Amino acid sequence: MNEFVKTLNIEENFFEVTESCEIEYLIQCYAPCTLSGQYLIPAGTRFCLHGLMRGDAFYMHIIEDENTESLIKAMMDKEKNNYPKLAKEKRLAGFSFFITEEQLQTLPLKFLSGSKERSLEILMLIRKKR
Repeated sequence: MNEFVKTLNIEENFFEVTESCEIEYLIQCYAPCTLSGQYLIPAGTRFCLHGLMRGDAFYMHIIEDENTESLIKAMMDKEKNNYPKLAKEKRLAGFSFFITEEQLQTLPLKFLSGSKERSLEILMLIRKKR
């Protein structure tokens, strides 16, 4: 299955958020737990799909620019407030962004490479293969 997924070239699909919108993420911790959150991502932020999260979602990387560092710092500050014990123990490590099939269809996205349609087609092909 992994070889099949690689042939679909998921990473050729990247986009820009055209309006500020909530994006979900998993919180990476130096701990045996999984946390999640969401943040109002500003318009102009760019992401690249990079792998399958589950049958209806992709992981994605943020494409770094001059605003990325302050955005990640603000997100980290938010989660430190939400999880003070983990913050105190310095166990918050970062974020794994993801986007669901529904969000691909509804969020204000402008594809710079690939397309919304191709991204949705990839999810369909993977589900058929399973």
